[in-house]
Amino acid sequence: MEAYFYCDSYKIPDLAYHDYVCMAEGLLSLGIACFGDRNMYRPGEDEDFLIRQDRDHGIEKADLIFFHFLLYRQGNKVADKKIAAILDKVKPECKGIFIDSEDGVRTPGFEKGAQSCDIILKSHYNRKYKYPKNFIPWQFGLTNRIIEAVHPLPFSQRKQAFLVNFRVKHQLRDYLNNCIRALVEKNLLWDNSINNPATENLQGYDLLMWKQTYGRHFPSYYNKLSKTAACACYGGVFALAWGNYNKYTAKVARQINEIIPLFAWDRVRQWDSWRLWEAWVAGCCVVHVDFDKYGCQLPVMPQNKVHYLGIDLNNLEDFENSVRNNDLLEQIA
Repeated sequence: MEAYFYCDSYKIPDLAYHDYVCMAEGLLSLGIACFGDRNMYRPGEDEDFLIRQDRDHGIEKADLIFFHFLLYRQGNKVADKKIAAILDKVKPECKGIFIDSEDGVRTPGFEKGAQSCDIILKSHYNRKYKYPKNFIPWQFGLTNRIIEAVHPLPFSQRKQAFLVNFRVKHQLRDYLNNCIRALVEKNLLWDNSINNPATENLQGYDLLMWKQTYGRHFPSYYNKLSKTAACACYGGVFALAWGNYNKYTAKVARQINEIIPLFAWDRVRQWDSWRLWEAWVAGCCVVHVDFDKYGCQLPVMPQNKVHYLGIDLNNLEDFENSVRNNDLLEQIA
């Protein structure tokens, strides 16, 4: 059995698509060979590419063919045509799979080309939105690189702190920080310190990973995660039940509701992240919104107060009691 990953051209030639690396590592572990239209991702300095370009293993031989949402950065019509042209070449039994991890409301998975695939693997899936039938909840997930980068300490040896060092501002992050900081600081140090990338002096393997992840590989960050008790992993945008046709109407609806609060936020979009999975594998107590309450859907659902600590805006007292319970934090971590 063979899988083929259609990469096409992209403006950052060294970038290895995280979604593709996750998928290829899993498929290879099952004995499924992985090829593509270009070489992608070297797991080590002296190792061959994970996804290999091979003239003897082209599209025509594929049993599975994968497309990536970044293809739509070239324009919807261009991407639609390229997907259609590729699917015309595959054998009838080949399954087309589109990976959609894009931010926003109407993401590339809704477009004509993506919809011609058998399956859309949809990250940021929220069960309160209506999706086409071929959408399946998916996740950012973990690569072997991330798993090997962390070295989790026992909870008792960790810094009793709450790591909140986001690189990117999100509406939800700012809002929740304001809601919970005083509650968290009753038990944990609020740690928003950020390492300076300029001082990393990456070499060898770490430099290779830094290039292939477009600057997401920092040993000092993984070291900090491995030594910290809890980590803020929330992100994205609180949203309402109306105004969700696209990101512009959703933003207008949110801004109107902030002035005239007619509706309570009942869902979150753009909520998945690398940090969520990095913190899980690093053995931190993961803090996020309550997935069940706000509609966040994963292929296998984690349980609040078992696998993570969820925040309910309507019951911050419960969150305060939980975050001050060190036995619970350790159990979750």
